[in-house]
Amino acid sequence: MRTRPSGGVVLVGVLAWISGVLQLFAGVFMLVAGEHPATGWAHIFVGLVTFPVCLGIFRARRSARVIMTLVFLFEIAAVALSVIDLRFFATPALTSAVLAVFGLILLYTPSANASFRTAAVERHRRRHGRTRSRGRAAMS
Repeated sequence: MRTRPSGGVVLVGVLAWISGVLQLFAGVFMLVAGEHPATGWAHIFVGLVTFPVCLGIFRARRSARVIMTLVFLFEIAAVALSVIDLRFFATPALTSAVLAVFGLILLYTPSANASFRTAAVERHRRRHGRTRSRGRAAMS
């Protein structure tokens, strides 16, 4: 039986999807309206990377957790650049940054830690063909 990720982990995945869409929107807007196209491309890159990593978050993969942490941090940096570039028109980017901070907090709660740990142990057992009943029978 597969362990379902905690509600906080699922919420992070949903927030990351929303944040990815906002990043894409902000990136396109910055390419059209901004003076610095590199900032717009940075937002688009973050938005595109977010989507496949979300799938790993929904499966409580530790590697996805690390990548999502880096994406959220990069997203916050990209928002700082967009605020400098667009000033008051950076609302989608600012919303995305708030979601990124909230997502970072949720990724490292005790329930999220337990969810990632449980999922990793379960994948390890499936990969090596071990189940709990076999382990207990061998101990008896």
